[in-house]
Amino acid sequence: MKVLLIGPYPPPHGGISVHVARVHELLQRYGIACRVLNLDRSAPESDRYIRVSSSLDFLTVLLGHVRKGWTPHLHTNGHNIKSWLIAFICGAAGRWRTGALLTVHSGMAPAYIAASPAWRRGLLRLSCSLYAHIVCVSSQIEESIASLGLGRERLGVLPAFLQIVPPKPVRSANFERWIQEHKPLLSTTLFFRPEYGFELLVKALAQLRRRFPRIGCLVMGIGEQESGAHALVRRERLEDAVLLLGDVTHETCLGLMSLSDLFARPTLKDGDSVSVREAISLGIPVVASSAGTRPPEALIFEAGNPDDLSAKIESCLKCARFRPRHNTRVPDPNRQVIDESTSSLLEMYQNAALGKVKRVMRRECTWCG
Repeated sequence: MKVLLIGPYPPPHGGISVHVARVHELLQRYGIACRVLNLDRSAPESDRYIRVSSSLDFLTVLLGHVRKGWTPHLHTNGHNIKSWLIAFICGAAGRWRTGALLTVHSGMAPAYIAASPAWRRGLLRLSCSLYAHIVCVSSQIEESIASLGLGRERLGVLPAFLQIVPPKPVRSANFERWIQEHKPLLSTTLFFRPEYGFELLVKALAQLRRRFPRIGCLVMGIGEQESGAHALVRRERLEDAVLLLGDVTHETCLGLMSLSDLFARPTLKDGDSVSVREAISLGIPVVASSAGTRPPEALIFEAGNPDDLSAKIESCLKCARFRPRHNTRVPDPNRQVIDESTSSLLEMYQNAALGKVKRVMRRECTWCG
């Protein structure tokens, strides 16, 4: 089997792009031919993916690969019309020769589908009908796609989290000094868009600093509202407590997570967050909003409520008693370990190559409970 992954690819580093990069790496490691068709037209030239500059260029690359026997696997957010038009094109191309796979990632997809008028629901249903396998990263996404009238035999739930890569240590004298000066230390990953709840987190931090004068928070991510984020931090007089790091590599992100006493996920809308599962896999306490699917290890607060977020963080910090930093569960990079999510993903590709439709995605894994 030859797989053409279609979706965003780092940089910037976000949930879908990091997942696509990890799948690319894993398939190559296990001997499956794999290429990435990067949908980001502004992406720099790279030998890690195929860059396209126009819609015609995208169609040419897609159809050229399908003609040569490559199976397209589209990774999309599913919460806007553009994502579903691309899903229709990729599904139709796959029906021509090789078949196609679809993964829907966004926690905002269920609301988008539910609010769709009849004509758009028809387009969504038609697009989904072109795929033999549709991977949903949460049960809420699965339910919303099933509501379109799709048979459940082609749907399955598989979180986007895959076995973790070794964190990359951060070596900078100034940065290490900042880390040592702040305790407790929180971390978060986000895009500066309303649904990620950065304003909520800042309000909670302002409350927490009354109890923890040395509190600090590492914020990793970028977005169109980044300048507003800086202004918000200044307005709340948290410049000395909040470090906005911008876009960082996946390995560096994990390294920064591993330094923290707690990981916060303040989202107002969410799916099954990869970063939440990564933090838990590193042994870091997690406080996450009720907006998405969460592992049982996470402490949940009411989405949109800064008072509850503050209270849950304080409760978690007191319970954890500021765990020792660097106390993380990191796999040996020289030892090949296949976790349940990775195993299910590889089995899905194997079954797709054999033309089977099996519910391998439904299998419960270590992180799904």
